[in-house]
Amino acid sequence: MRETNQNSDSTTPLLSESQHPIHTTYQSFGEDESHTVEDGHLILERQPEKWNKPRVNLWRVLATFYSFIVVGANDGAYGAMIHYLGKYYNADYTTVSVVFLSPFIGYAAAALENHWIHERFGQRGIAIIGTGMHTISYLAATQHPPYPVLIGIFILSGLGNGIVDASWNAWIGAMDNSSQLMGILHAFYGLGAALAPLTATYVIVSRGWMWYEFYYLMALASALEFATSVTAFWSATGSVPNTQQPDPHEDDSESPDTPDTPEVKRNPTLESLGLPSTWIISLFLLVYVGVEVTMGGWIFTFLVDLRNTPPAVAGVVTFTYWAGLTVGRVCFGFLTPYFHRQRLAVLVYLGACISLHITFCFVEDLRLSAITVTLLGFFLSPLYPEAVIAQAQLLPKYLHVAAVGFACALGSAGGCLFPFITGATAEIFGIEVLQPAVLAMLLVCLALWLSLPTQRPGGQ
Repeated sequence: MRETNQNSDSTTPLLSESQHPIHTTYQSFGEDESHTVEDGHLILERQPEKWNKPRVNLWRVLATFYSFIVVGANDGAYGAMIHYLGKYYNADYTTVSVVFLSPFIGYAAAALENHWIHERFGQRGIAIIGTGMHTISYLAATQHPPYPVLIGIFILSGLGNGIVDASWNAWIGAMDNSSQLMGILHAFYGLGAALAPLTATYVIVSRGWMWYEFYYLMALASALEFATSVTAFWSATGSVPNTQQPDPHEDDSESPDTPDTPEVKRNPTLESLGLPSTWIISLFLLVYVGVEVTMGGWIFTFLVDLRNTPPAVAGVVTFTYWAGLTVGRVCFGFLTPYFHRQRLAVLVYLGACISLHITFCFVEDLRLSAITVTLLGFFLSPLYPEAVIAQAQLLPKYLHVAAVGFACALGSAGGCLFPFITGATAEIFGIEVLQPAVLAMLLVCLALWLSLPTQRPGGQ
Protein backbone atom coordinates (compact mmCIF):
# COMPACT_ATOMS: atom_id res chain seq x y z
CA MET A 1 0.00 0.00 0.00
CA ARG A 2 1.30 3.45 -0.95
CA GLU A 3 2.46 5.53 2.00
CA THR A 4 0.57 8.66 2.89
CA ASN A 5 2.34 11.54 4.55
CA GLN A 6 -0.14 12.86 7.07
CA ASN A 7 2.09 15.82 7.79
CA SER A 8 2.08 17.12 4.23
CA ASP A 9 0.85 20.65 3.87
CA SER A 10 -2.11 20.50 1.55
CA THR A 11 -2.88 23.76 -0.14
CA THR A 12 -6.16 22.51 -1.52
CA PRO A 13 -8.30 20.91 1.22
CA LEU A 14 -10.98 19.69 -1.13
CA LEU A 15 -10.36 16.20 -2.31
CA SER A 16 -10.27 12.53 -1.52
CA GLU A 17 -7.48 10.04 -2.08
CA SER A 18 -7.93 6.34 -2.80
CA GLN A 19 -5.47 3.58 -1.95
CA HIS A 20 -4.85 0.09 -3.28
CA PRO A 21 -7.49 -2.54 -2.43
CA ILE A 22 -7.09 -4.30 0.89
CA HIS A 23 -9.17 -6.69 2.95
CA THR A 24 -9.08 -5.08 6.32
CA THR A 25 -10.65 -2.15 8.11
CA TYR A 26 -9.19 0.45 10.45
CA GLN A 27 -9.78 4.00 11.56
CA SER A 28 -7.24 6.82 11.85
CA PHE A 29 -7.55 9.86 14.01
CA GLY A 30 -5.18 12.05 11.97
CA GLU A 31 -6.08 15.66 11.41
CA ASP A 32 -8.99 16.15 9.02
CA GLU A 33 -8.77 12.59 7.71
CA SER A 34 -11.06 9.59 7.97
CA HIS A 35 -10.69 6.08 6.57
CA THR A 36 -13.51 3.98 5.20
CA VAL A 37 -13.63 0.77 3.19
CA GLU A 38 -15.75 0.64 0.05
CA ASP A 39 -15.80 -2.34 -2.36
CA GLY A 40 -12.55 -3.67 -0.89
CA HIS A 41 -10.75 -0.32 -1.27
CA LEU A 42 -9.33 1.76 1.52
CA ILE A 43 -10.58 5.32 1.02
CA LEU A 44 -8.66 8.12 2.69
CA GLU A 45 -11.06 11.06 2.74
CA ARG A 46 -9.77 14.54 3.42
CA GLN A 47 -12.52 16.37 5.24
CA PRO A 48 -13.11 20.12 4.83
CA GLU A 49 -10.50 22.04 6.78
CA LYS A 50 -11.46 24.13 9.77
CA TRP A 51 -10.33 27.69 10.40
CA ASN A 52 -8.46 26.60 13.52
CA LYS A 53 -7.41 23.05 12.63
CA PRO A 54 -4.58 22.46 11.96
CA ARG A 55 -3.36 25.32 14.12
CA VAL A 56 -1.50 27.01 11.28
CA ASN A 57 -4.87 27.62 9.61
CA LEU A 58 -5.72 30.22 12.25
CA TRP A 59 -2.79 32.39 11.16
CA ARG A 60 -3.49 31.72 7.49
CA VAL A 61 -7.14 32.71 7.80
CA LEU A 62 -6.17 35.90 9.63
CA ALA A 63 -3.64 36.64 6.87
CA THR A 64 -6.33 36.25 4.20
CA PHE A 65 -8.63 38.56 6.16
CA TYR A 66 -5.99 41.28 6.24
CA SER A 67 -5.15 40.67 2.58
CA PHE A 68 -8.78 41.31 1.69
CA ILE A 69 -8.61 44.68 3.44
CA VAL A 70 -5.92 45.66 0.92
CA VAL A 71 -7.89 44.13 -1.98
CA GLY A 72 -10.95 46.13 -0.94
CA ALA A 73 -8.95 49.32 -0.43
CA ASN A 74 -7.50 48.92 -3.92
CA ASP A 75 -10.99 48.81 -5.46
CA GLY A 76 -12.58 51.34 -3.13
CA ALA A 77 -9.92 54.00 -3.65
CA TYR A 78 -10.75 54.43 -7.35
CA GLY A 79 -14.08 56.06 -6.53
CA ALA A 80 -12.43 58.90 -4.63
CA MET A 81 -9.37 59.04 -6.90
CA ILE A 82 -11.07 59.58 -10.26
CA HIS A 83 -12.44 62.97 -9.23
CA TYR A 84 -8.92 64.20 -8.47
CA LEU A 85 -7.24 62.29 -11.30
CA GLY A 86 -9.56 64.05 -13.73
CA LYS A 87 -8.38 67.42 -12.46
CA TYR A 88 -4.70 66.48 -12.20
CA TYR A 89 -4.47 65.00 -15.71
CA ASN A 90 -7.16 67.27 -17.20
CA ALA A 91 -9.13 64.18 -18.27
CA ASP A 92 -12.81 63.84 -19.18
CA TYR A 93 -15.16 61.08 -17.95
CA THR A 94 -14.18 58.64 -20.70
CA THR A 95 -10.45 59.10 -20.21
CA VAL A 96 -10.54 58.88 -16.44
CA SER A 97 -12.83 55.81 -16.66
CA VAL A 98 -9.88 53.88 -18.08
CA VAL A 99 -8.71 53.75 -14.45
CA PHE A 100 -11.55 51.29 -13.82
CA LEU A 101 -10.88 49.34 -17.01
CA SER A 102 -7.12 49.02 -16.59
CA PRO A 103 -7.14 46.25 -13.93
CA PHE A 104 -9.30 44.15 -16.29
CA ILE A 105 -6.18 42.95 -18.11
CA GLY A 106 -4.64 41.95 -14.80
CA TYR A 107 -7.77 40.13 -13.68
CA ALA A 108 -8.04 38.32 -17.02
CA ALA A 109 -4.44 37.16 -16.73
CA ALA A 110 -5.12 36.00 -13.18
CA ALA A 111 -8.11 33.95 -14.36
CA LEU A 112 -5.88 32.07 -16.80
CA GLU A 113 -2.77 31.72 -14.65
CA ASN A 114 -4.11 31.32 -11.11
CA HIS A 115 -4.50 27.53 -11.30
CA TRP A 116 -1.02 27.13 -12.79
CA ILE A 117 0.56 29.30 -10.07
CA HIS A 118 -1.30 27.38 -7.38
CA GLU A 119 -0.26 24.02 -8.81
CA ARG A 120 3.37 24.99 -9.44
CA PHE A 121 4.18 27.15 -6.41
CA GLY A 122 1.34 26.48 -3.98
CA GLN A 123 -0.17 29.08 -1.70
CA ARG A 124 3.30 30.38 -0.88
CA GLY A 125 3.62 31.43 -4.52
CA ILE A 126 0.17 33.00 -4.43
CA ALA A 127 1.17 35.03 -1.37
CA ILE A 128 4.50 36.16 -2.81
CA ILE A 129 3.31 37.02 -6.32
CA GLY A 130 -0.10 38.50 -5.50
CA THR A 131 0.85 40.66 -2.54
CA GLY A 132 4.22 41.56 -4.07
CA MET A 133 2.46 43.05 -7.09
CA HIS A 134 0.37 45.18 -4.73
CA THR A 135 3.45 46.66 -3.08
CA ILE A 136 5.31 47.31 -6.33
CA SER A 137 2.34 48.97 -8.02
CA TYR A 138 1.51 51.26 -5.09
CA LEU A 139 5.11 52.41 -4.76
CA ALA A 140 5.14 53.17 -8.48
CA ALA A 141 1.89 55.17 -8.18
CA THR A 142 3.50 57.47 -5.61
CA GLN A 143 5.74 58.79 -8.40
CA HIS A 144 2.66 60.27 -10.18
CA PRO A 145 3.83 59.09 -13.62
CA PRO A 146 2.26 60.13 -16.95
CA TYR A 147 -1.32 58.94 -17.28
CA PRO A 148 -0.59 56.02 -19.68
CA VAL A 149 2.08 54.72 -17.29
CA LEU A 150 -0.34 55.04 -14.37
CA ILE A 151 -2.79 52.84 -16.27
CA GLY A 152 -0.06 50.21 -16.63
CA ILE A 153 0.54 50.40 -12.88
CA PHE A 154 -3.14 49.78 -12.21
CA ILE A 155 -2.99 46.77 -14.55
CA LEU A 156 -0.26 45.34 -12.32
CA SER A 157 -2.27 45.97 -9.16
CA GLY A 158 -5.25 44.31 -10.87
CA LEU A 159 -3.16 41.20 -11.50
CA GLY A 160 -2.21 41.10 -7.84
CA ASN A 161 -5.84 41.56 -6.82
CA GLY A 162 -7.02 38.82 -9.18
CA ILE A 163 -4.48 36.29 -7.92
CA VAL A 164 -5.16 36.95 -4.24
CA ASP A 165 -8.94 37.30 -4.61
CA ALA A 166 -9.48 34.06 -6.53
CA SER A 167 -7.09 31.95 -4.46
CA TRP A 168 -8.27 32.93 -1.00
CA ASN A 169 -11.92 32.66 -2.08
CA ALA A 170 -11.37 29.12 -3.33
CA TRP A 171 -9.60 28.13 -0.11
CA ILE A 172 -12.01 29.71 2.38
CA GLY A 173 -15.08 28.69 0.34
CA ALA A 174 -14.21 25.00 0.73
CA MET A 175 -13.78 25.13 4.50
CA ASP A 176 -16.15 23.95 7.16
CA ASN A 177 -18.68 26.68 8.08
CA SER A 178 -17.96 28.33 4.75
CA SER A 179 -20.97 30.70 4.86
CA GLN A 180 -19.78 32.34 8.05
CA LEU A 181 -16.13 32.43 7.02
CA MET A 182 -16.89 33.78 3.54
CA GLY A 183 -19.08 36.44 5.10
CA ILE A 184 -16.26 37.53 7.40
CA LEU A 185 -13.67 37.37 4.60
CA HIS A 186 -15.72 39.64 2.37
CA ALA A 187 -16.56 41.89 5.31
CA PHE A 188 -12.85 42.68 5.47
CA TYR A 189 -12.98 43.48 1.75
CA GLY A 190 -15.82 45.87 2.49
CA LEU A 191 -13.86 47.35 5.39
CA GLY A 192 -10.94 48.14 3.11
CA ALA A 193 -13.25 49.50 0.43
CA ALA A 194 -14.96 51.72 3.03
CA LEU A 195 -11.78 53.06 4.63
CA ALA A 196 -9.95 53.83 1.37
CA PRO A 197 -12.25 56.56 -0.05
CA LEU A 198 -12.84 58.03 3.40
CA THR A 199 -9.10 58.18 4.10
CA ALA A 200 -8.28 59.47 0.62
CA THR A 201 -10.91 62.21 0.87
CA TYR A 202 -9.69 63.22 4.33
CA VAL A 203 -5.99 63.47 3.49
CA ILE A 204 -6.66 65.25 0.18
CA VAL A 205 -9.38 67.67 1.33
CA SER A 206 -8.47 68.24 4.98
CA ARG A 207 -4.71 67.68 5.00
CA GLY A 208 -3.89 69.10 1.59
CA TRP A 209 -2.20 65.98 0.23
CA MET A 210 -1.85 65.34 -3.47
CA TRP A 211 -3.73 62.29 -4.75
CA TYR A 212 -0.55 60.27 -5.28
CA GLU A 213 0.59 60.75 -1.68
CA PHE A 214 -2.33 58.56 -0.60
CA TYR A 215 -0.54 55.65 -2.24
CA TYR A 216 2.25 55.87 0.33
CA LEU A 217 -0.37 54.61 2.79
CA MET A 218 -1.40 51.88 0.36
CA ALA A 219 2.23 50.82 -0.10
CA LEU A 220 2.69 50.59 3.67
CA ALA A 221 -0.48 48.51 4.04
CA SER A 222 0.53 46.17 1.21
CA ALA A 223 4.04 45.72 2.64
CA LEU A 224 2.41 44.46 5.84
CA GLU A 225 0.15 42.27 3.70
CA PHE A 226 3.21 40.77 2.00
CA ALA A 227 4.89 40.04 5.33
CA THR A 228 1.86 38.41 6.96
CA SER A 229 0.76 36.36 3.94
CA VAL A 230 4.20 35.02 3.05
CA THR A 231 4.94 34.15 6.67
CA ALA A 232 1.60 32.37 7.16
CA PHE A 233 1.76 30.38 3.91
CA TRP A 234 5.51 29.77 3.77
CA SER A 235 5.17 25.99 4.28
CA ALA A 236 2.38 25.70 1.66
CA THR A 237 4.74 25.06 -1.22
CA GLY A 238 2.61 23.07 -3.66
CA SER A 239 -0.65 21.28 -4.36
CA VAL A 240 -1.18 17.71 -3.35
CA PRO A 241 -0.93 15.71 -6.61
CA ASN A 242 -4.32 14.06 -6.23
CA THR A 243 -6.07 17.41 -6.06
CA GLN A 244 -5.91 17.61 -9.83
CA GLN A 245 -7.60 14.30 -10.52
CA PRO A 246 -11.17 13.13 -10.07
CA ASP A 247 -11.91 10.87 -7.14
CA PRO A 248 -12.83 7.47 -8.58
CA HIS A 249 -15.10 6.84 -5.63
CA GLU A 250 -17.02 10.10 -5.90
CA ASP A 251 -20.44 9.53 -7.37
CA ASP A 252 -20.69 11.73 -10.43
CA SER A 253 -24.44 11.38 -10.33
CA GLU A 254 -24.45 13.65 -7.31
CA SER A 255 -23.55 16.57 -9.47
CA PRO A 256 -26.14 17.75 -12.00
CA ASP A 257 -23.45 19.48 -13.96
CA THR A 258 -20.70 17.04 -14.91
CA PRO A 259 -19.84 16.74 -18.60
CA ASP A 260 -19.28 13.47 -20.44
CA THR A 261 -16.10 14.66 -22.11
CA PRO A 262 -13.22 12.60 -20.78
CA GLU A 263 -10.79 14.13 -23.25
CA VAL A 264 -10.77 17.45 -21.35
CA LYS A 265 -10.57 15.95 -17.87
CA ARG A 266 -6.79 16.11 -17.99
CA ASN A 267 -7.00 19.82 -17.30
CA PRO A 268 -9.26 20.94 -14.43
CA THR A 269 -9.55 24.45 -15.84
CA LEU A 270 -10.73 23.21 -19.24
CA GLU A 271 -13.10 20.71 -17.69
CA SER A 272 -14.63 23.30 -15.39
CA LEU A 273 -15.17 25.61 -18.37
CA GLY A 274 -17.24 22.85 -19.96
CA LEU A 275 -19.79 23.06 -17.14
CA PRO A 276 -22.81 25.38 -17.41
CA SER A 277 -22.68 26.25 -13.70
CA THR A 278 -19.13 27.58 -14.04
CA TRP A 279 -20.25 30.07 -16.68
CA ILE A 280 -23.49 31.02 -14.91
CA ILE A 281 -21.74 31.71 -11.61
CA SER A 282 -18.87 33.46 -13.40
CA LEU A 283 -21.25 35.73 -15.31
CA PHE A 284 -23.25 36.33 -12.13
CA LEU A 285 -20.09 37.47 -10.34
CA LEU A 286 -18.98 39.47 -13.38
CA VAL A 287 -22.20 41.50 -13.27
CA TYR A 288 -22.53 41.56 -9.48
CA VAL A 289 -19.05 42.96 -8.90
CA GLY A 290 -19.85 45.39 -11.69
CA VAL A 291 -22.80 46.62 -9.62
CA GLU A 292 -20.77 46.76 -6.42
CA VAL A 293 -17.80 48.70 -7.83
CA THR A 294 -19.83 50.87 -10.24
CA MET A 295 -22.00 52.07 -7.38
CA GLY A 296 -19.10 52.51 -5.00
CA GLY A 297 -16.87 54.04 -7.64
CA TRP A 298 -19.25 56.57 -9.20
CA ILE A 299 -21.53 57.52 -6.29
CA PHE A 300 -19.03 60.19 -5.16
CA THR A 301 -18.93 61.85 -8.58
CA PHE A 302 -22.71 61.38 -8.99
CA LEU A 303 -23.46 63.23 -5.76
CA VAL A 304 -20.91 66.01 -6.35
CA ASP A 305 -21.61 66.69 -10.03
CA LEU A 306 -25.34 66.00 -10.29
CA ARG A 307 -26.77 66.64 -6.83
CA ASN A 308 -24.27 69.36 -5.83
CA THR A 309 -23.21 67.57 -2.66
CA PRO A 310 -20.05 68.91 -0.94
CA PRO A 311 -17.09 66.55 -1.57
CA ALA A 312 -16.56 65.91 2.15
CA VAL A 313 -20.21 64.84 2.54
CA ALA A 314 -20.09 62.74 -0.64
CA GLY A 315 -17.04 60.98 0.79
CA VAL A 316 -19.01 60.12 3.92
CA VAL A 317 -21.91 58.74 1.85
CA THR A 318 -19.44 56.61 -0.11
CA PHE A 319 -18.08 55.36 3.20
CA THR A 320 -21.57 54.42 4.45
CA TYR A 321 -22.16 52.39 1.27
CA TRP A 322 -19.03 50.31 1.84
CA ALA A 323 -19.72 50.19 5.58
CA GLY A 324 -23.16 48.70 4.85
CA LEU A 325 -21.45 46.13 2.66
CA THR A 326 -19.03 45.29 5.47
CA VAL A 327 -21.62 44.95 8.23
CA GLY A 328 -23.94 43.00 5.95
CA ARG A 329 -21.34 40.39 5.12
CA VAL A 330 -20.76 39.66 8.78
CA CYS A 331 -24.48 39.54 9.59
CA PHE A 332 -25.66 37.56 6.57
CA GLY A 333 -22.82 35.07 6.95
CA PHE A 334 -24.61 33.90 10.08
CA LEU A 335 -28.21 34.57 8.97
CA THR A 336 -28.22 32.92 5.55
CA PRO A 337 -27.72 29.35 6.87
CA TYR A 338 -31.12 29.71 8.58
CA PHE A 339 -32.70 29.82 5.15
CA HIS A 340 -33.36 26.21 4.24
CA ARG A 341 -32.96 27.15 0.58
CA GLN A 342 -29.92 29.20 -0.34
CA ARG A 343 -31.39 30.05 -3.74
CA LEU A 344 -34.43 31.64 -2.06
CA ALA A 345 -32.24 33.69 0.27
CA VAL A 346 -30.32 35.20 -2.65
CA LEU A 347 -33.59 36.01 -4.44
CA VAL A 348 -34.81 37.87 -1.34
CA TYR A 349 -31.57 39.84 -1.16
CA LEU A 350 -31.70 40.72 -4.85
CA GLY A 351 -35.31 41.86 -4.52
CA ALA A 352 -34.35 44.16 -1.66
CA CYS A 353 -31.46 45.59 -3.70
CA ILE A 354 -33.69 46.37 -6.67
CA SER A 355 -36.29 48.05 -4.45
CA LEU A 356 -33.70 50.16 -2.64
CA HIS A 357 -32.01 51.26 -5.84
CA ILE A 358 -35.31 52.34 -7.38
CA THR A 359 -35.96 54.38 -4.22
CA PHE A 360 -32.54 56.02 -4.56
CA CYS A 361 -33.31 56.92 -8.18
CA PHE A 362 -36.46 58.86 -7.33
CA VAL A 363 -35.53 60.41 -3.96
CA GLU A 364 -33.08 63.32 -4.04
CA ASP A 365 -33.10 64.16 -0.34
CA LEU A 366 -29.50 63.74 0.83
CA ARG A 367 -30.28 62.04 4.13
CA LEU A 368 -32.71 59.57 2.62
CA SER A 369 -30.31 58.95 -0.26
CA ALA A 370 -27.55 58.15 2.23
CA ILE A 371 -29.84 55.69 4.03
CA THR A 372 -30.89 53.91 0.83
CA VAL A 373 -27.28 53.73 -0.40
CA THR A 374 -26.19 52.24 2.93
CA LEU A 375 -28.98 49.65 2.87
CA LEU A 376 -28.19 48.86 -0.76
CA GLY A 377 -24.64 48.01 0.26
CA PHE A 378 -26.02 45.96 3.17
CA PHE A 379 -28.23 43.76 0.97
CA LEU A 380 -25.65 43.48 -1.80
CA SER A 381 -23.16 42.09 0.68
CA PRO A 382 -24.11 38.37 0.80
CA LEU A 383 -24.42 37.85 -2.96
CA TYR A 384 -20.73 37.32 -3.72
CA PRO A 385 -19.93 34.81 -0.95
CA GLU A 386 -23.17 32.89 -1.52
CA ALA A 387 -22.39 32.58 -5.24
CA VAL A 388 -18.94 31.18 -4.47
CA ILE A 389 -20.43 28.68 -2.03
CA ALA A 390 -23.04 27.64 -4.61
CA GLN A 391 -20.27 27.05 -7.14
CA ALA A 392 -18.43 24.78 -4.70
CA GLN A 393 -21.63 22.81 -4.05
CA LEU A 394 -22.41 22.30 -7.73
CA LEU A 395 -19.06 20.87 -8.79
CA PRO A 396 -16.95 17.79 -8.05
CA LYS A 397 -14.36 18.55 -5.42
CA TYR A 398 -11.35 18.25 -7.70
CA LEU A 399 -12.62 21.17 -9.82
CA HIS A 400 -13.07 23.65 -6.97
CA VAL A 401 -9.78 25.53 -7.27
CA ALA A 402 -10.01 25.90 -11.05
CA ALA A 403 -13.72 26.74 -11.27
CA VAL A 404 -14.02 28.96 -8.22
CA GLY A 405 -10.76 30.68 -9.10
CA PHE A 406 -11.97 31.38 -12.64
CA ALA A 407 -15.33 32.66 -11.40
CA CYS A 408 -13.76 34.97 -8.82
CA ALA A 409 -11.19 36.33 -11.26
CA LEU A 410 -13.86 36.97 -13.89
CA GLY A 411 -16.04 38.56 -11.24
CA SER A 412 -13.21 40.90 -10.33
CA ALA A 413 -12.91 41.79 -14.01
CA GLY A 414 -16.52 42.96 -13.85
CA GLY A 415 -15.42 45.51 -11.29
CA CYS A 416 -13.23 47.00 -14.02
CA LEU A 417 -15.41 46.62 -17.10
CA PHE A 418 -18.77 47.98 -15.94
CA PRO A 419 -17.49 51.11 -14.16
CA PHE A 420 -15.58 51.96 -17.35
CA ILE A 421 -18.68 51.46 -19.51
CA THR A 422 -20.66 53.63 -17.10
CA GLY A 423 -18.06 56.38 -17.26
CA ALA A 424 -17.79 56.27 -21.04
CA THR A 425 -21.57 56.44 -21.32
CA ALA A 426 -21.69 59.28 -18.79
CA GLU A 427 -19.41 61.33 -21.04
CA ILE A 428 -22.17 61.22 -23.69
CA PHE A 429 -25.38 61.27 -21.64
CA GLY A 430 -24.27 62.61 -18.27
CA ILE A 431 -23.50 61.02 -14.91
CA GLU A 432 -27.22 60.33 -14.39
CA VAL A 433 -26.74 57.13 -16.45
CA LEU A 434 -25.44 55.58 -13.21
CA GLN A 435 -28.98 54.89 -12.02
CA PRO A 436 -30.39 52.93 -15.00
CA ALA A 437 -27.04 51.18 -15.50
CA VAL A 438 -27.03 49.76 -11.97
CA LEU A 439 -30.70 48.80 -12.21
CA ALA A 440 -30.10 46.91 -15.46
CA MET A 441 -27.17 45.01 -13.93
CA LEU A 442 -29.25 44.01 -10.91
CA LEU A 443 -31.95 42.61 -13.20
CA VAL A 444 -29.32 40.62 -15.12
CA CYS A 445 -28.07 39.18 -11.81
CA LEU A 446 -31.62 38.11 -10.99
CA ALA A 447 -32.03 36.37 -14.35
CA LEU A 448 -28.70 34.55 -14.03
CA TRP A 449 -29.47 33.32 -10.53
CA LEU A 450 -32.84 31.97 -11.65
CA SER A 451 -31.08 30.00 -14.41
CA LEU A 452 -28.66 28.27 -12.02
CA PRO A 453 -28.88 24.43 -12.02
CA THR A 454 -30.34 22.59 -9.05
CA GLN A 455 -27.86 22.04 -6.26
CA ARG A 456 -26.61 18.50 -5.88
CA PRO A 457 -27.94 16.32 -3.04
CA GLY A 458 -26.13 16.85 0.22
CA GLY A 459 -25.34 20.51 -0.51
CA GLN A 460 -26.14 23.22 2.00
